[in-house]
Amino acid sequence: MITPTSPVRMNFIDDVVSGRTALPTIPRVVHRLIAGLRRRDINLNDLALELARDPVLSSRVLRLANSSFYSGARSLASINDAVALVGTNALQTLVMACGVSSAFTEVPGVNLRQFWLDAVVTAATAQLFAQHLHADVHSAHAAGLLLGTGHLILCQAYPLAAAAEFTRYRNLRGQALAEREVAVFGAAHPAIGALWVDRLGFPREVARAITSSVDPGVGEDDSPLSDIVRVARDVAISVVEGDSAAKAIAKLDAGLLQRLALNDYVTTTAFVERYEQMKDLPAPT
Repeated sequence: MITPTSPVRMNFIDDVVSGRTALPTIPRVVHRLIAGLRRRDINLNDLALELARDPVLSSRVLRLANSSFYSGARSLASINDAVALVGTNALQTLVMACGVSSAFTEVPGVNLRQFWLDAVVTAATAQLFAQHLHADVHSAHAAGLLLGTGHLILCQAYPLAAAAEFTRYRNLRGQALAEREVAVFGAAHPAIGALWVDRLGFPREVARAITSSVDPGVGEDDSPLSDIVRVARDVAISVVEGDSAAKAIAKLDAGLLQRLALNDYVTTTAFVERYEQMKDLPAPT
């Protein structure tokens, strides 16, 4: 089990809590979306109007919306098109992905395009699994999207160490990444990412899922959402590496699939088709 306890970690968290270190900020429209997730009363028309006032964020949302995963053969030219054709749930997830990624413009030691491609595929897969399992799709998407953001925050906080130690290791993920973070920073990304997510006001289960994303025994509990995002992360790795659906399925943790009752679902035509469409998802940057 990873238990980062060095002074670096404690100083970082203490500095965040005391206000000496500021965590990344996100656009106001995304803050409103997060608040709506907690209350479950999002007004989509208001969201679309506010989004339309941010041309950069709007263009990013439309680029994702026009991928085959979301729009199929349809062509969306405006936010109003996205509202009408993509649907409420999809628009919310697209705004979340594009808005959160905008908080990180340059991070030493990180290929941001690759990072966010991994993130959006993990989020889309987690949402797909949650929908099949009748779980909270919004929390699943958020947890998948934000799973690795603690690494970005650490690399921004310690840019010299990040550039020196992670430029050669940009493909590390999950357990391997966390172990190297502990060696370099004295902290692993799940704890830092969960801290940020909690500060942003996401539902508590999102932070818990991120906390236990590397070590299942860490955190307040090991909920189904934690298992969902771990399987989704493994699917994303296969998507990015260009694996066939059959190869990707063979790599998945059989125990996690059984625990979530996903064994049969991942072999269905519906999942295989969505898996192939994920290969066309663009990074939200």
